[in-house]
Formats: sequence, structure tokens, C-alpha cells
Amino acid sequence: MAYILLSGGVIIWPIILFSIISLAIVVEKTWNLARDIVLPRNLTRNIISQLEKKSLSSQMKEKMSKDSVQGVIFSSLLEEEHKTKQTLRLRAEEIGRFEINRLEKYLTLLGTIASISPILGLLGTVTGMISVFSNLMESGNNAIAPLAGGIAEALVTTAAGLIVAIPSLIFYRSFQRTIENYALELEEESNKLINYISKN
Repeated sequence: MAYILLSGGVIIWPIILFSIISLAIVVEKTWNLARDIVLPRNLTRNIISQLEKKSLSSQMKEKMSKDSVQGVIFSSLLEEEHKTKQTLRLRAEEIGRFEINRLEKYLTLLGTIASISPILGLLGTVTGMISVFSNLMESGNNAIAPLAGGIAEALVTTAAGLIVAIPSLIFYRSFQRTIENYALELEEESNKLINYISKN
């Protein structure tokens, strides 16, 4: 393994750095995009049930605001429940945008890594082939070892760039789709609560 890394030349090291950053982002997003942290099941139903029973305490609201993204939006709506329906919708949209932006944190970096890694791999290929031809010109037919080293550098960096880029792109697209779906669901659930508040 160490030989393979050393064969990649200088270009392999930024690719390795990108792989570490990409892995860290994937772990962070996988954790923070878990459904219970964003949209707990049955939260809307439970909150409306508590409102009907008039048993929703300030402590419960405070806890809800710390437990999930949906809870943050709901607790804010409940604090302003006496305002108009339009005002509540604007408030939900405002908080929703802020929370969605927070969920998207580091996604741009992950997408950038997915884009740049194969380009770095290609750069390693170019420098490796330059090394091959330079050694070939200097040593003639006796340049078998340097020739093999240059080809190894070219192949290793290309492979490494793709190994980092492909999963990074897959996770980037997956996280994007997940956040888009959450945004739609948050809007739908918020409207359910707003409609209930407005009627009561």
C-alpha cells in the first residue's frame, strides 16, 4: 500500500487529503440528516394532540426546539400562534430556509471535491507521462525502471482521483435529494400546524 502511495508522486497527497475531508463530510451529513434529527415521525400529530388537550407546556416547547429541525420551526410558530396565517407562513419559510441552509453546510465542498479529484488525477497522469518521456529521452533503451515508475505515477493518480470522486459525487447527489425532500416535508408539516392554529 505504501509503495502504491509513493508511486503516485506529489499529486497523490492532495487527493488523499480530499479523501479524508470527503469521508468526514459524509459521516457528518449521515448523522445530521438522520430522520429523527430533522423530521421526527408523528411530531405534527403529537403536537396537535397536545394543543387539543391544552397540555403543551413551555418546557415541552423548549425541548422540542432542541430535538429536531421540525421542532425548531414548530416552537417558533407556537410562540407566535396569535398572529395571522400569512404571518405564520412567512415565519415558517424564514426559519425553514435558515435550517435548510444549515443542513446544506459543507455540501458545496463535497461537490467541489467530487469535481476536482479526477482533474488532479489527470494532472498526475500528465506529470507521470512527462516523467516517462523525459527518462526515455535521457536514458534511451536502458530506462525500463524509470519508465515503469512514471507509468505507475500516471496510473495511480488517475485511479486515486476516481476512487475519491465517484463516491463523493454519489453522496453529494444523495444528500442533495434528501435535503430537497426534507424541505418539501417540512413545508407540508408546517402548513398542517399553521392551519390548525389558524382555526383555533
